[in-house]
Formats: sequence, C-alpha cells, structure tokens
Amino acid sequence: MTNGKTEGVAGDVFRPGPEQNPRSREETYKRLHYYAARLALAVSDHLQDALINLRRKAYGLTDPELKKLALKGYSDEEYVTAVKEILCIWLHLEAVEQGGEEMPRWLLSFLRLTFGATDYIINEPKALDVVHSYEPSDDLNTLCQQTSLRACRALGFGDAANQFVPAILPVLMQTTSVRHQILERALVTPLERIEAQVA
Repeated sequence: MTNGKTEGVAGDVFRPGPEQNPRSREETYKRLHYYAARLALAVSDHLQDALINLRRKAYGLTDPELKKLALKGYSDEEYVTAVKEILCIWLHLEAVEQGGEEMPRWLLSFLRLTFGATDYIINEPKALDVVHSYEPSDDLNTLCQQTSLRACRALGFGDAANQFVPAILPVLMQTTSVRHQILERALVTPLERIEAQVA
C-alpha cells in the first residue's frame, strides 16, 4: 500500500474544511453510509464499462483462448469480489490524496469508518484483508497495476490475468475526479437530501 506521499496523484483534490465536519454521530453515519454506497455503485459502473469495452475488443484478438476469456460471463461472486478489491483501493487512494495521517482527524475517522462500512455492502473479502495483502509502495502506478491484476484474477481470467490488466486499469487511473466528486457530495449535500435518497 502507498504510505501517504504518492507520485502521480492529481493536484485538483476536493479538500473538506472544518465546515464539512458532520455535527453529530448520527450525521456522520448517515453521510458515510451514503458515501460508501455511492462509491460502490461508481466502482461497479466503471468496472462494467471496462468489461463491455473488453468484450467489444475481443473480436480483434487473434489468440482464441484470450478471445474466449474476453467474452466470458462473470458469476456474481467473481464480479462483487473484483468490485470490493477496487472499492478498497479507491478509498485508500482518497485517503492518500487527502494527506494520509496528516489530514484532519475528523476526516481520517470518517474515511476509516467508511472503509469498515464497505463490509456491509460487500461482505467478502473483508476490507482489512484486502489492504493487508498489499506490499508497501510509494508508486501509484504500481499499486493500480497490482489492483487491476487482482481484479482480473477475481474475475476468473486465471493464468491470462496479466493480459487483461490494461482493460481494468482505467477504473483506477482515470477516476480520480469521480472519487473526489463523490466525497464532496457526501459531505456537502444537505442532510435531508441524503436522507431522502436513502429512504
């Protein structure tokens, strides 16, 4: 995992101020559950788009085995495991971009609680198991490559997983602004609107 100072992180980051600090425990939990759910949906949407693009490009593959894999279906277990892998790393990247251990304590707590809440959305694998299985790294590209490979393995590409990493990589490398916008919405949207959306 990256340790707080990562090369390759975009400079245009939404920086929550003290005015975005939820005023109560109840508000904190409503906002973080909204945040976790929106992140999971966004990961799923971007992963689905990547897999649709992969399927489109499959017909141009000359290797019949790779073509067959590119056109394969995915079980629910394969798909949600890949989503959980990416979701955990999206949250990790957000924490790094917000300053890691140097971010305001309330925001660090918010992100940590959200991380734990992902286990209510997708029970397995456990979020802590996902992040603890990564080697320390200061390089964003290496982390995203590793996550893409792990997602490909989860999706059932087996020994050919390396061949499909470029198809999944944009879900990690080209979604920075998406992640920031979701965090901003979770912290800035009036609470009554969040309550109405989750009701």
